[in-house]
Amino acid sequence: MTTPANRLRVGLIGATGRWGPSAHIPAIQGLPETELYAVCTAHEETAQASAQKYSVELAYHDDTAMNANSQVEAVAVVVRVPTHYALTKNALEAGKHVYCEWPLGANLKETEELASLAREKGLHTMVGLQRRASPVYLRLKELVAGGYVGEVQAV
Repeated sequence: MTTPANRLRVGLIGATGRWGPSAHIPAIQGLPETELYAVCTAHEETAQASAQKYSVELAYHDDTAMNANSQVEAVAVVVRVPTHYALTKNALEAGKHVYCEWPLGANLKETEELASLAREKGLHTMVGLQRRASPVYLRLKELVAGGYVGEVQAV
């Protein structure tokens, strides 16, 4: 049984973006195994506002400062794609487990580098495609499969 004392403490980068507030924060806060321990955004004022909104004690506007906190055990990178590589690399170098939205890197070389770094450090990582579980997209899938839109010619 998971207790508050042994929950995985997650630092989330992207608390004001599109998917952080709508998908990742509710998931982290809703799981008994995890605790939203810190939030990080690009600006101090938005970090503080996010921390207050989601009842999180720690707010950062610099991912390296958040990664320096030994109490943060895992990092969720849920920001725009161009920063996935750098933010994930910083977290791995700091010894954090990482969940990163897809795509992990801009190319195969970056992805292989991050995977190698995680293996070297013995860290768990995951690349997520949360949109696949979005109620809107699941409903669209049902409509297409049921023939509502007719025969799909191209996507």
